[in-house]
Amino acid sequence: MKHHSLIFLTGFSGSGKSTIGPLIANSLGYDFIDLDQTIEEITGKSVTRIFAEEGESYFRQLELETLKTIADREELIVSLGGGVLENNECYALIKEKGTLVYLKSSSGTLTKRLCHKTDRPLLKSEQGGKLSNGEIEQKIREILARREPRYNSATITVQTDTGRIGSTVEELTRKINRYVRKTTGHSRAK
Repeated sequence: MKHHSLIFLTGFSGSGKSTIGPLIANSLGYDFIDLDQTIEEITGKSVTRIFAEEGESYFRQLELETLKTIADREELIVSLGGGVLENNECYALIKEKGTLVYLKSSSGTLTKRLCHKTDRPLLKSEQGGKLSNGEIEQKIREILARREPRYNSATITVQTDTGRIGSTVEELTRKINRYVRKTTGHSRAK
């Protein structure tokens, strides 16, 4: 059964999911979960450490198992890791059970937001070293090209390149509330 008020926020790392998600949840009166943080709490390891010790495929399996535990909840905002939609099972579960919302940012904006981060495993060199800004942007473009078809399948898309966070939160709250009201016939937003 589809739960229209189970909202999955997707987008590339740095698009604002973890920042905007709790604010939207608060505006709508929903709960909030950051999938990566939940996995870190369950395993007692950082995402970077899981990638380094167990590999990406192991991490993607953890994402799927964690998603299954929340798939029947309602009135919940879930911040997804940037690559969760690449897993076919995760993608199918998300589309079947909830509403996908895409926070979209350009590769240039993402590079500016991520160039000083050291905790993004997919934005490091093969040896785990720091990349130049140009290399980071190139890697972001490549990953975005692969992920965009699924990102673009979202029910709601909001550009997060410009504008204040408050304006983005207001726009998303309005769009989500309108969508949930339209699909369920009621609204519980505050």
